Amino acid sequence: MFHPVHTYIGKFAANYTAKDLHEDIFDHGTLLYSSPSVHEIQTYAQQQLNLLWEEYKRSLNPAEYPVVLSQACWDNKMKNIEEAKKHNRKVVPL
Repeated sequence: MFHPVHTYIGKFAANYTAKDLHEDIFDHGTLLYSSPSVHEIQTYAQQQLNLLWEEYKRSLNPAEYPVVLSQACWDNKMKNIEEAKKHNRKVVPL
């Protein structure tokens, strides 16, 4: 993994738990997902917030939460940026 701004900074991670955040909503026009209740969403959000260290949650001078990207994620980001640039060049301002 590497830092998304300072790409020369690399990191190897061990002893972590990865959770897939993607969930299929539709499959060939069929709805697969049922939305949880507001109470369930609130409970889940609080549980996830409790996993963060206090230095990230404090109001005064919170620590910057570290974000690193895999090479595949970085490549996808750059591809999307380039596609958006190409699309925006085709738009003629009035």
